Amino acid sequence: MNVAIYCGSAFGRSSIYEQETKKLALKLVENSMNIVYGGSTQGLMGVISNESLKLKNSVTGVITYDLVDKEIENKAINKIYKVNTINERKEKMEELADAFITLPGGFGTLEEISEVISFAQLGYHKKPCAFLNINGYYDNFIKFLENAVYEGFIAKRFIEMLIVSDDIDEIIKRIKNYEAPTSKWKKEK
Repeated sequence: MNVAIYCGSAFGRSSIYEQETKKLALKLVENSMNIVYGGSTQGLMGVISNESLKLKNSVTGVITYDLVDKEIENKAINKIYKVNTINERKEKMEELADAFITLPGGFGTLEEISEVISFAQLGYHKKPCAFLNINGYYDNFIKFLENAVYEGFIAKRFIEMLIVSDDIDEIIKRIKNYEAPTSKWKKEK
């Protein structure tokens, strides 16, 4: 199984983000889950890839030619895809992944996971989307989504399909047992 990891090219304010990212790398190895990520050595992206390599896991990166120099391409990973645009990068990661786990990050991280959640809602894929909610990082985002349900902009089943936990084992278990909801334009049975 290939798991796309979306995370920041920064380390964040607290060392807990790096510590939990390293734990995630170990748990993925223990569960025979390979990594697909953005191809960088920077921040949590570098932590997840380098820790995974230390643990002898397979790591695939996808990076744009423009970002190769800016983000410092991780030349140690097993496979790297270089693409022209960010959209091609996202498409390739989505194609290669069987599941998605989001760690703390900024605009790019949020944009990446939001796209795959939107595609799941539309029924374009049936892959699990998870948030490793380290230090309550995504609490306010989840509240926003719950408010969108309350206000009638998102169906409740699309919030319930999200795997949100600070427990890595729980996330992996739920990924393995994931069942996709009925897509947005189909009636529920």
